[in-house]
Amino acid sequence: MIDIRIRNIKLNVFLNEEEQKLLKEKSNKSRLTQSDFIRNLITEYDNNYLSDIDINNIKNIFSSTINDLNKLRDTMYRLGYYQLVEFIDKIIENLYNICKM
Repeated sequence: MIDIRIRNIKLNVFLNEEEQKLLKEKSNKSRLTQSDFIRNLITEYDNNYLSDIDINNIKNIFSSTINDLNKLRDTMYRLGYYQLVEFIDKIIENLYNICKM
């Protein structure tokens, strides 16, 4: 089923240059149009709420961190620092467990 929304109310908003820059940056980062970004803010507003965009950004950060730790682990293993390898393995396991939550 196609969700057709009719929007017939126009809203003019005045921003300063810094606010406009922030709006552009944040909407681009979230891969939304500026209008969709603002509508998202309105409809999903909750001080304690993490949006899907926030969650995806956090997952990407965790994934990147895990990849970097795996590279570090491999280097430490090649250099013979086996205790550090075990320590890094525990950190990676903890990050995977956090991601499962």
